[in-house]
Amino acid sequence: MALDPSKIIRALVDGRGRQARGGQDEPTAVPGPAAEPAPSSAGHAEPAGPAEPAEPAEPEPGPAEPEVSDTERVLGSGVFDVEWYEAQAGTTFPDPARAVEHYLARGRRAGWSPHPLFVPARFRTHRWEREETDPLITYLDGVEDAWRSVTSPLFDPAGLDEPSDAGRSPLVAFLEENGPDVALPLAPESGWLRAGLTLTDVREALRAELREAGEPATTSWQDQPPADTVPGLVTVVVVDCCSTSDVTSTLRAIDGAALPEDAPQGQPVDAVLLVPGERRRAVVGLTLARLARCAVRVLPVPADRGTSSVVDEAAHGARGEHVLLMSSRQGFREGALADWPAALAESDAAVVHPLVLGGTLLVRDAGVVYPPHGKDPVPFLKGVHPDSVPWPRPWFAVPGAPVPLLARTESVRAVRGPSRPRALWADVDLSQRLAAHEERPVVVVRDLVATRSAGGAFDDTTEPEQDLSAFRATWREVPPGSADLFGTFGLAPVFQGLTALSAPDKAKSWTRALWLSAPEPSAPEPSAPEAPGRAEVREAPPALRWAIKTAMPAADRARQWGDFHFAHSLADALRGLGQRVVVDYGPNDARETSYRDDVVLMLRGLRPARVPAHVTSAVWVISHPEDVTARELATYDLRYAASLTWPRDVSARWDLPVRPLLQCTDPSRFYVDDETVDEVVGKAVLVGNSRNQARPVAVQSVRSGTPVAVYGAHWEKFLPPEVIAGTYVPNEIVRRYYRSAAWALNDHWPDMRDLGFVANRVFDILASGGRLLTDDVHGLAELFRPVLPERGLATFTTPEELHALLAEGSDAWYDEAALRTLSEHVRTEHSFAARAAVLLEDVLAQRAGTVAGT
Repeated sequence: MALDPSKIIRALVDGRGRQARGGQDEPTAVPGPAAEPAPSSAGHAEPAGPAEPAEPAEPEPGPAEPEVSDTERVLGSGVFDVEWYEAQAGTTFPDPARAVEHYLARGRRAGWSPHPLFVPARFRTHRWEREETDPLITYLDGVEDAWRSVTSPLFDPAGLDEPSDAGRSPLVAFLEENGPDVALPLAPESGWLRAGLTLTDVREALRAELREAGEPATTSWQDQPPADTVPGLVTVVVVDCCSTSDVTSTLRAIDGAALPEDAPQGQPVDAVLLVPGERRRAVVGLTLARLARCAVRVLPVPADRGTSSVVDEAAHGARGEHVLLMSSRQGFREGALADWPAALAESDAAVVHPLVLGGTLLVRDAGVVYPPHGKDPVPFLKGVHPDSVPWPRPWFAVPGAPVPLLARTESVRAVRGPSRPRALWADVDLSQRLAAHEERPVVVVRDLVATRSAGGAFDDTTEPEQDLSAFRATWREVPPGSADLFGTFGLAPVFQGLTALSAPDKAKSWTRALWLSAPEPSAPEPSAPEAPGRAEVREAPPALRWAIKTAMPAADRARQWGDFHFAHSLADALRGLGQRVVVDYGPNDARETSYRDDVVLMLRGLRPARVPAHVTSAVWVISHPEDVTARELATYDLRYAASLTWPRDVSARWDLPVRPLLQCTDPSRFYVDDETVDEVVGKAVLVGNSRNQARPVAVQSVRSGTPVAVYGAHWEKFLPPEVIAGTYVPNEIVRRYYRSAAWALNDHWPDMRDLGFVANRVFDILASGGRLLTDDVHGLAELFRPVLPERGLATFTTPEELHALLAEGSDAWYDEAALRTLSEHVRTEHSFAARAAVLLEDVLAQRAGTVAGT
């Protein structure tokens, strides 16, 4: 049945917007009289007497428990809202059971939500349309700690004042015990919603959304005067809110950028959401948008109108002094929203555009440029690693730019017109129109960084030829500035591919560039000294381009990996030696700009990397040596391992030279810092994730009765909640935790311990002046032999030894003088600078052909 908004509204007014609940539509059963005693064979009741002993009889099987269907379970749970579900399905149902059946058969596979407080994709991030078990049934069963899960932006069980009764999920208990006007426990990521929201608020917002969706526009926006603008306000226009996730993720991003935690004050914003296609696909998100902290307006994008014309409508009604045009596929990575208008004013630009990174954190664009004789805009620096670019500070001018764009509202209103692309390149066209109108540049601000995960409204269109023709007709002479930009960045790009108009349906074949460096002028040869022997010429090592490869994900969660901090500290140390260094994430090991690299250094952890053919290659095995093969090591020119024993063994076994190069510490972050962390004083502290296993050093320390504080993820299955002190400690301050604790705990993966791989946490703890307690690793004592305390380092090999050390106390092993001596030794001899010097010397020797046996 097709969606009839008036019919749904009428049903709501009549009270059909009810929560489905087992038995609600059935008459209530009335208790009957008590059962009479059974008559005897004489026809009257016999008095009760003492029981006669009887032969034990086989119990007769009773009636089997009736099997409860999934439909009945959902109905009985109370976690199904017919009104909510009908809004997503676009139809009405004759009774709640039919609605639930539709959800179980079709709706949950389409991603529809059965209740405002239960969103399947939020409860489990799997793709439920491929699963056999319904997510709501899984939740009701309480599988795998499901009841601790956040089930909706509107419901986080951790926000409840009291836990629910055993045997009943927190969500079911909340719905049974509270009326619709009780404040909902919002999820942590829902700070963009107003505080104190209730289910009544949600229901009213849903009805308002359905009512507005069903009302046709009565007047043209062109017939209305433009809205008065409010100084200081930014109107954010989101051009492609096609789904609920588009709406919610965008509003969360806007709120986070407008009100960052570390900002003294926020940036006032309102939002305009452009909804292409069927509005019902985003009905849940649009309902929640009505409950946002900032004002939100929704504009549909009819099929007969282009996105650019609806942008005109949004600007016409914008209340902000500035308009920020963005895609729902974009997020704010660096820079608060208040920085955008400030940059616009300070740079005297017509348009401000950030540096945009793609899904692998390589540059997606830094504005657009044009080939010397071309007409198609080309994303500037696309595919380049952002750390490999000598960025001008704090901004630079480009010919044009795609979204996101910040401009003055009055100017956006002034440049609208009919002769424009409907969608494709309409954002680039707008930026260039604004620059021409104001006679000011389009500026890219390096300190503003956005991300983009996929294409948006201005990347695709059903009419590419018309849009391309419109763009070319408008810009017969492309904006100047590309050649100057290449000179500023020291580039001599090579352009490839096809003109877009010659292949309108093959966007991947359109013009692109290789961002080659311009040849550097030859340095004049030094003149001979006036007096031979009295002057000495020393040459600095050449500035090679290094790519440090890792297995880390290209996401913010990589910051919780030890490899993240290890790689970046090593990069800083190499830069200190005059080298140019980038750190690549796992997805970038074959990036297109690898042709610019001179050296590839693989930090071998969870998985290997592919190595370009033209580089000097090195591998440093820092973990999981059991996964490393002779074939893999043979790929590299230079080989290192963070062990004293494993390199010797594999060198002999595989006839491949492997050099010991132990892990190390960053002295700029790990040093004796006496700023006390009170919460760990007197405790044994462990900073690290569980690795999804019961790590002995943590479990046995707790069993010993010692006060313990653990910081890390995924510990809930292995440790009591009172010892889990947090999920993360910033690397910048973890030294204070090591220093303040009675013991700083460490252990190794079993294979690393057995093969002599000393974890870098050992070096970090000692550099911080911490009281190290670790499992024993072969060769550990020899590393610090010159400065070992009288009793050596506190190490254990069995749980009993660990318990004894904890009971004895750290004062029996370390005094203050010993801790400071260890710190100084580690920070000098086992620093990233020391390791970087070894790597650079070996690489230079390899490139000069003087490394023996490689």
